[in-house]
Amino acid sequence: MRLLHLSNDHYPRVTGGTELFVQQLLQAQLQQQPADAVLWAAHRAPLAAGHNAAAPLTVHQRLLPAVVSGSRHQRLASTAAAIPGFAELLEEFRPTALHLHSFSERCGLSHLRAARAAGVRVLVTVHAPGFSCIKGHLIDASGAVCDGRLRPRRCTRCRLHAGGLPRGLAAAVALQSGWPLSAEVPGRLAHVLTARQLTAAFQGAWLELTREVDAIHVLAAWSRDLLLRQGVPARKIHLVRSAGPAPLPPCQRRFRQDGVLRLVYWGRCEPEKGLHLLVRAIRALPAAAPLLLHCYGPYWQGPYGEHLQRQIQGDPRFQVCGTLPQAELLPRLQAYDLAVLPSTWLETAPLTLLEAFAAGLPVAGTDLGGIREVLLGVPGCHLLPPDWRAWQQLFTQLLAAAPGASQPAPPRPRPWPQLAAELRPLLLGPQL
Repeated sequence: MRLLHLSNDHYPRVTGGTELFVQQLLQAQLQQQPADAVLWAAHRAPLAAGHNAAAPLTVHQRLLPAVVSGSRHQRLASTAAAIPGFAELLEEFRPTALHLHSFSERCGLSHLRAARAAGVRVLVTVHAPGFSCIKGHLIDASGAVCDGRLRPRRCTRCRLHAGGLPRGLAAAVALQSGWPLSAEVPGRLAHVLTARQLTAAFQGAWLELTREVDAIHVLAAWSRDLLLRQGVPARKIHLVRSAGPAPLPPCQRRFRQDGVLRLVYWGRCEPEKGLHLLVRAIRALPAAAPLLLHCYGPYWQGPYGEHLQRQIQGDPRFQVCGTLPQAELLPRLQAYDLAVLPSTWLETAPLTLLEAFAAGLPVAGTDLGGIREVLLGVPGCHLLPPDWRAWQQLFTQLLAAAPGASQPAPPRPRPWPQLAAELRPLLLGPQL
């Protein structure tokens, strides 16, 4: 098999969950027998602060020229005006399968159409809610979880309301599509009035992708159920849960052995990751409470991260620790008592959770989506609503518990070679 992965960027240029997933899957696929030829491509694009644009590529990675962006309609429909280098790569590498890991103009319909024209089988892995939600997180303005059904009027209202329009006005605007205005007309008013045009373009592009790919890989049951509600045939959807790193030697630290409750978060500093819940919960505790929260990961230089840094400035309970490669991060996790995953959106199968398991670290996470599916019933772990008060209550309980106790060992993550073996039939397709 000759397998071509395509995503928005490479690891370690970008250290997000999707990039780390592809990196570890690729390494497992290279070790399969019979040996596969595997290549990972991505188009060049500017990187936000906190990423490593200078990271060298491996022999299994290919950085293509930047895509040529098209109209607003095309961008919302995950379609580029041109995808330089991709057709040439298909001709040179001659893949038997293309594995898509994003849904954007850098990894979207243009690439799918080119691959299909070349006779290449296509699999897509749904890594995040934003594949089919134009807002990106399947949470409406009231905080309720959406059922994922593609309703242009409702989705347009939700998007406009989240963007600042009063709910009633957003609902009224969503009744129409802006005729005779085009979505390409500049100006905020025109963009508001034509919002439904772009919602339709986004949803139409997603439905085209679900029709044209050969198989859809989902990482969580909620993601499978959502696709079924969207009318995707069940035969196309395959639930194969993520793998994780090999377990480290048993953790030697005992719970609060030094009297301090040591918490750790790692991942992107963005609103949907819920760090504001932790900050508010900890700041509501007495200032002398023996508790520390260390945060690893990128995007602290963005508006959300800068806002959080202003809130925690001068508070010794918080520390922003930068970004570490996985090989360095995992051993460091064993110096903590609890991993915290306060996401306010529907995660699929967050690798951070599986990394915590590999380090022998218990996890507290939001009672939503893939976090719930993995943590439910795991001894020593905690599921909480996306409310800072619940986190404050949990921290208060843990601070009141006697220090020095041993903690239950979390389950071992599935190994990557097992995941690679389970995905192989989806990539090969029916064999005659």
